[in-house]
Amino acid sequence: MRVVGTAGHVDHGKSTLIEALTGIDPDRLQEEKARGMTIDLGFAWLRLPGGQEVSIIDVPGHERFIHNMLAGVGGIDIALLVVAADEGIMPQTREHLAIIDLLGISSGVIVATKRDLVDEEWLDLVVAEIEEAVGDTVLAGAPIVPVSAVTGEGLGELVLVLERLLERERARPSTGAPRLPVDRVFTIAGFGTVVTGTLLDGELRVGQDVELQPSGRRGRIRGLQSHKKKVDRARAGSRVAVNLSGLATDQLARGHVLTNPGTVRPTHLIDVRLRLLESAPKPLGHNAVLSFHTGAAETTAKAALLDRQQLEPGATGWAQLRLADAIALAKGDLFVVRLPSPSVTVGGGAVIEPHPRRHRRFQEQVLTRLAVLEQGSPEEVVLQQLQAREPSDLGALIARAGLPTHEARTVLAGLVGDGSVVVLESARAGAARLAAASFVTTRSGWERLVAQMREGLDSYHRTFPLRRGMPKEELRTRLGLEPRLFARMLERLLAEGLVVEDGPLLHLPQHKVALTPSQEEARTRLLDTLRSAGASPPSRDDVEVGHGATPELTQVLLDRGELVEVAPDLVYPRDVYDTIVDEIVKTVRQRGTITVAGVRDLFDTSRRYALALLGHLDERKVTRRVGDERVLY
Repeated sequence: MRVVGTAGHVDHGKSTLIEALTGIDPDRLQEEKARGMTIDLGFAWLRLPGGQEVSIIDVPGHERFIHNMLAGVGGIDIALLVVAADEGIMPQTREHLAIIDLLGISSGVIVATKRDLVDEEWLDLVVAEIEEAVGDTVLAGAPIVPVSAVTGEGLGELVLVLERLLERERARPSTGAPRLPVDRVFTIAGFGTVVTGTLLDGELRVGQDVELQPSGRRGRIRGLQSHKKKVDRARAGSRVAVNLSGLATDQLARGHVLTNPGTVRPTHLIDVRLRLLESAPKPLGHNAVLSFHTGAAETTAKAALLDRQQLEPGATGWAQLRLADAIALAKGDLFVVRLPSPSVTVGGGAVIEPHPRRHRRFQEQVLTRLAVLEQGSPEEVVLQQLQAREPSDLGALIARAGLPTHEARTVLAGLVGDGSVVVLESARAGAARLAAASFVTTRSGWERLVAQMREGLDSYHRTFPLRRGMPKEELRTRLGLEPRLFARMLERLLAEGLVVEDGPLLHLPQHKVALTPSQEEARTRLLDTLRSAGASPPSRDDVEVGHGATPELTQVLLDRGELVEVAPDLVYPRDVYDTIVDEIVKTVRQRGTITVAGVRDLFDTSRRYALALLGHLDERKVTRRVGDERVLY
């Protein structure tokens, strides 16, 4: 489905023309009917002779309602510029024409309305004036159709011109994530909350879970309508009414964006290519305050000029806009800016980076990167976006690149294939890896991660040479990686043999625990003392203090199996431990059972040691407790 939008000066007959074409009065507000003037957006639809249905958005022409006009013009395929034949080009005609030009709506038709009020000579003069006015805009060469909504003259020709223009497909993005800028919010009795808008991307389906940005509130689609007909799904480019459950009208507003949960993030800061109209009353200075309009959203913005001291009328430059209110935006979204006083449209442009870092001015590296994002090849754009934030979630990278999903995946597959991009998970077949991967990074980014990991582990090994390795969580924290990303990175590290996993610990492949001569002496003294104590050794702390050992040395002996930990503060040499276990098992086999007192007497020790030993054997499933006795497991 395609969308046609009107534009033109107040009282030039836009609404009357729409009603003559469609039979639908687009003026829906009582105040509009009373004043005979469109105040807010109006909607209608038309079935063309070939059977195609098109949506029509009627916008207000009065200068006081330009903000309403801007809320409806962003998603249109064809501009219907209306100029009254008895008045010709007027101030709001020029401003609306500038807006169409800024938003890149290159397909359009110009309608000279009120044809019945002028003669041929006057009409020729008006047509010549129109041709001159549009000569340097996207509507240069657009067909001009004289029409009378009163007599019907020219209406048939206008319909045929629209049908011919609509045969040219307008390229729509296909990132896979729907984006519906909300331009109306209302309630229908028995149905609840309804929002309307032009679907810019993706598709919506009945039953789908959705999210409203920038609020983050979630709901579900109860129903969809297009041109007052129920549909099961709506595709990009169509006007659609969405009946929502789980959301109240006071939680929604014009300018919100309906999308899939978690796919679009609102932003307060954007990098843009900003064009100042030649008609702007003065140059634009650094940090100028502007009224910012995109989709159906409106806010104020402060423009930080990145490549010049001021932007002259007719010039284009790089800017970073700081938005007063968060707006859900995507790369490539077009916008219009106006001066707050005097209230006039002065420029516009395209969003190049919707989630940038704050930039210093006149930085060559920043300007080069922005130029690549604007005009670079798909491969260059993907690499630039990845280098700016790496490692990156695959879905987030595709969204930042602003490419259709299939194209972005094809580009990434090629970059993975030539080694420019690394998938952070264990090696599998290329295409499957990319489809399943959560995170990617550039080759240089991967090498930096590996270097940081090696440096962190090496420092840990030098600080704690007797420890088998660093706890995984400690390494993750040192690298500053979120858990999911760290897990994927670890898969790759292990697969490439760059790190060794030892239970909950990690160490470099070359790391080996080796005792110094003094530590070997402490080891011998510690083991001798424990062996001489038999089944009643001193506590771990006491034996370490008394023999110049350390907790790290004791842990080394435990890791080697030279010591066995029976309880947190109780360790036995391996040979002593094995003898004790063998004696307990032999005794149970002979007697059928054994008690705590039996173990105590068997080894001439205390109840404390007997309890610890039997508890340990129960945990190892050597023995099993039955009442006050133990039997073999």
